[in-house]
Amino acid sequence: MSFGLAARIASMFEATVDAVHFSESRLHDVDIAAQAMPFLKAESDARLKARAAESERAFRELIAPIDGATFTGGQDVTRDQIIKLGRFANLLLIGRPGADAENIAPATVKTAIYDCARPVVIGPPDAAPNSGAAPIASVVVAWNGSAQAARAVGYALPFLEKARTVTIVVAGTKPDDVGAPLLVRNLGRRGVTATVDTMDPGAVSGRARGRALLDYAREKKADLLVMGAYGHGGLTNFLGLGGATAKVISSCPVPLLVAH
Repeated sequence: MSFGLAARIASMFEATVDAVHFSESRLHDVDIAAQAMPFLKAESDARLKARAAESERAFRELIAPIDGATFTGGQDVTRDQIIKLGRFANLLLIGRPGADAENIAPATVKTAIYDCARPVVIGPPDAAPNSGAAPIASVVVAWNGSAQAARAVGYALPFLEKARTVTIVVAGTKPDDVGAPLLVRNLGRRGVTATVDTMDPGAVSGRARGRALLDYAREKKADLLVMGAYGHGGLTNFLGLGGATAKVISSCPVPLLVAH
């Protein structure tokens, strides 16, 4: 899904893709379980090799035909290298984090958001029905007037300029209180026609607010959700992010553009 989405975005902007296969685990990692049951290590190593081979296959099928595309893989790829590559990218695209060992680790997502200083798109594990190479036509922007939201909107401008429908949703407050009319005006100056909508999730937890935003994006049939990433970068909770942000990142059914 991530490679397919990368190819889709590249086609929108006549861009190229630098694909990276990064594994949190390493071949021949030894732990207590593997020492007690050696067959587990063999199975783990085989799984890692199979995942690397699958990335190369997906690259050849989906990314390699793009002019200038590159692939970086192997056991020498580290998280520090991802930071270095990421800081020179216009956009980072990563898979959704999760508990499954095959998913990207929360620590890597945190690294992309906090350390690369670039916009990050998080791809869902499954493509929406009939998405394919379809354009990103409907964009929902979660707006609260914060620095993070403003940065996310700035990063998302190339997508907003190509979208047919842009909806700015304000949750739990009046649009005027967070400058939504000014955002609409400034987007209009870039040729983007946006509408403002409100939703009231009520006095609920951050995770519940995140679920409300996800439900809203589904109702709008959004192709892309844009929001700021809020938190302090620590690891006191999932990704060191606020509850609403963490919920959206871990469950968003459509591509999600975030910026800290």
